[in-house]
This record gives sequence, structure tokens and C-alpha cells, in this order.
Amino acid sequence: MNVYRCRICGDPYLGSARPSHCPFCGAHAKHIVPAADYQPVPVGDLSKKSRENLERALELEVGNSTFYRGAAQVADDEEGLALFSALAKVEAEHASILCKILGIPKPEELFEPGECSPSHKENLAESHKREGRAVKLYSRFLDEAIEERVKLVLGAFIEIESDHLGMSE
Repeated sequence: MNVYRCRICGDPYLGSARPSHCPFCGAHAKHIVPAADYQPVPVGDLSKKSRENLERALELEVGNSTFYRGAAQVADDEEGLALFSALAKVEAEHASILCKILGIPKPEELFEPGECSPSHKENLAESHKREGRAVKLYSRFLDEAIEERVKLVLGAFIEIESDHLGMSE
């Protein structure tokens, strides 16, 4: 059994091999390292622009997490329930990461179900729109970031949200 840590969320993982994606935040394998090699990337002082962008990203992640929790409750099959439940957890983990960077507590509504359509098909379409918005927004935020930790996290989020786009097609 080996111990790994994700460079994005910092969470440890036990397994016989490094996973293809972090089971907590969805980061790609390149961000998962043996625990002995883990070195956290310090945040340091955030620029005003990065703080504003990360606060906006936090709003998006909280909104997505609550939307997915609601969508899980109205999913019309076990696969839909599993998909939306997993997406809700990943988006909540992203919100957690952003809160750590911003030095603020997690929003209370993070784990509540949010508004969604009663139609599973419509929720899948909305999911696709939400993930596309996230990729576009995070790409802009990445271009504007100057802090190494912020760039690392936003780059990983873009990869993860792009993966999610394929799940909602």
C-alpha cells in the first residue's frame, strides 16, 4: 500500500498505484505525488485581482455544488444520481480549496441542495453550460494570475472542468 498526496487539494490517498485522478478534487495524475515527495505551494499575498477572481470562482463553485446536489435528488436513474452526487462533491472540494487560499471559512450553503430543473435531461444540459462557463472564466483568471499557487490551482480546475464537459454531453 502506498500513500499519495494531491498537490491541488492536499488530501492523502492510499492505494497500490497512483490514481489517474484525485478521488477528492478530480485533479489529473500529474498532480498526485508520493506523500514523501509532497511539498505544498505556499499562497503568499494575493493581488487584488487574484482575490477578486478567486472570490468569483468560489461563488461559481458553491453554485455548481448546490445545483448538483439538487440535480442528484431528481435524477431519473442510479447513474444520474451517482454522476450529480460525484460532481457535487468535487465542486465542494474546489470551493474548499478556494476558501483555504482566500483564508476564509467555507460558506454554510455549500452542502445544501440548490435549485434545478425537475428534468434530468435539462439538468444535464445545464451542467454542460455551467462547466463550459467555468472553463472560460478560469482560463481568463489564469491569464490574470501572478501567484504560483493560484496558477497551479486554476490550471488544474480548467483540466477538471473540461473533463466534466465530457460527462454532460
